[in-house]
Amino acid sequence: MAIFCFLLIFVSGNQLTLAKEVRDMTDWKWDGDVIADVEQATFTLTFKNTSDKPMLIEFPTSQFYDYTVYNANGEQVYHFSKGKFFLQVIQSKSLNSGEQIQWKDTWNYKTNEGERVPAGTYTVKAILNVWKINDKLVHSNPSTSFTFNIKPENTAIR
Repeated sequence: MAIFCFLLIFVSGNQLTLAKEVRDMTDWKWDGDVIADVEQATFTLTFKNTSDKPMLIEFPTSQFYDYTVYNANGEQVYHFSKGKFFLQVIQSKSLNSGEQIQWKDTWNYKTNEGERVPAGTYTVKAILNVWKINDKLVHSNPSTSFTFNIKPENTAIR
């Protein structure tokens, strides 16, 4: 009976610790935006420290983020990191209260196979490849998603 009680306290203690870590992880915002024109879309991905304290974020590689583009049917049409290589080196960024980091990337409306996607509605799912925030391991990468429309290509210009 004494062993059983000890295990309950141990499990309960871990749950309290995990809950505290999750609560601490809400002191930031991960968001995305897009500017889409006829030829390309420019994605802006933003990580913002919304807490009142400085924050240190650490990444396990030189790849700070990743994103995937899906068509209206939910089919993957483009994956940013496919076929790319990233340095295997720990990177860190320090942010004061209210500060943010932005990354921009341009997508030319082509699949990873090089074919242009048709006009229509597309959804981007972006993840932050963060490893630690303030020396606490991040067990699930933050993600955000946003939708945009690709207008029909003007073939008269080509």
